[in-house]
Amino acid sequence: MSSTQSLPLEGESVDAELVPIREISRVTGVNTVTLRAWERRYGLLVPQRTSKGHRLYSRSDIQRVKEVQLWLGRGLAISKVKALLANQTLAQNEQVIDSNWIQLAQQIYTAINNFQRKPLERLIADTLALYPAEMVADYLFIPLMDDLAGNEPGMSARRAFFSNLALEMILEAQARQRQSAAGERILLLSPTEQENPLLAQLFGYSLLINQHPIEYLGYLNPQEALLACQALNAKIVVLIGYDTVNAAGLQLHLTSLLEKSAVQIVVVGELIAPFPALDLAGQPAVKPCTNQQEAVLFINQFLKG
Repeated sequence: MSSTQSLPLEGESVDAELVPIREISRVTGVNTVTLRAWERRYGLLVPQRTSKGHRLYSRSDIQRVKEVQLWLGRGLAISKVKALLANQTLAQNEQVIDSNWIQLAQQIYTAINNFQRKPLERLIADTLALYPAEMVADYLFIPLMDDLAGNEPGMSARRAFFSNLALEMILEAQARQRQSAAGERILLLSPTEQENPLLAQLFGYSLLINQHPIEYLGYLNPQEALLACQALNAKIVVLIGYDTVNAAGLQLHLTSLLEKSAVQIVVVGELIAPFPALDLAGQPAVKPCTNQQEAVLFINQFLKG
């Protein structure tokens, strides 16, 4: 029996072909908040209901979520996905690409450029409500932060305006999600003292939405990182960073954690660039992830078996 058939709801008789929302979230990596938004606002999913009102999904629903993810990744606006999936000829044409992420970036950049707090707050809130946070990171926030890293006059101020406002919103969103997170905490660390915390905290928000408790401690030297890992009894340590880091420093962190703790390490972002130079032979407990979507999916599957 497959894993998608093995989670009946407590106290209810459930068709073996149907699974609850937490399982479709685990399999696809899309958090339950976003799945409900896709259902309510756009009719992308029509789950069955138990007598107690719990949502149940079929294998075709799982496939549909994966198709939605595919088109969102290609830049199609969420509001256009349902019509495209209904047109099989159009859906099979890989040339159908929308510039949704580019349009969102342009709207956000305009608000940043003019230091418009309210429009920027609305754009960020709407985007996070409709798209998985890890997808927002990979397709929107990371490119925006790269664009704002230039040396032109006023660019540093605009980068600070965006990152501080977005970080404020993400921390507020994290606080709302912490109550429903359960299980062992995941430790998030930055590789350098200079790392901007925005993208790491957005990743932390993705994990909280998936009901994984997190502790983000920023940069710690290898000894302090090990102490924190042991004190938290963390099963997973995430090293996440988007600034340049030297291979020797990354090797010290990994070696310290691997030698003295039984922990799964997930490395996300630009940190995977030095991997060819690292001595990681025989270390299956280190998982490099090129983007946040891959990392969230791996962590979901690792923790939920």
